[in-house]
Amino acid sequence: MQNACSILDGVAVSLEDNWSGGPPFRLVLSRDKRDRLAERAAGLRRRRGCAVGGCRAEGMPVLLVDSELEAVLCPVHQLVLLDGSPVPGQPMLATAAW
Repeated sequence: MQNACSILDGVAVSLEDNWSGGPPFRLVLSRDKRDRLAERAAGLRRRRGCAVGGCRAEGMPVLLVDSELEAVLCPVHQLVLLDGSPVPGQPMLATAAW
C-alpha cells in the first residue's frame, strides 16, 4: 500500500499522523517516573466528561507530568483537575497513545 501524500509547492508532504517525524527534542524522566506515568496513562479512559459542574463537554483525559495527577482537557474550560478546579500555569501533559 502506498503512503498517502500531497504535492505542495513541488514537495511531497505526507498526510499520515506521523508526517512531522516527532518532536525535535526528547523528554528525560527518571525510569520510575516514566514507568508510573506509563502505567497511569494506560489506565486512562478514551473520553471523559469535563469535571466542571454543569459542563456537558466531552474532554480528553491527560496526566500532568510533574504532579502525576489526572486532569481533563475540556474544549470550554481548557485544563481542569478532576475536582473541577483549573490547572494553573502551562504544565507538561501526557496521554495514552491509543
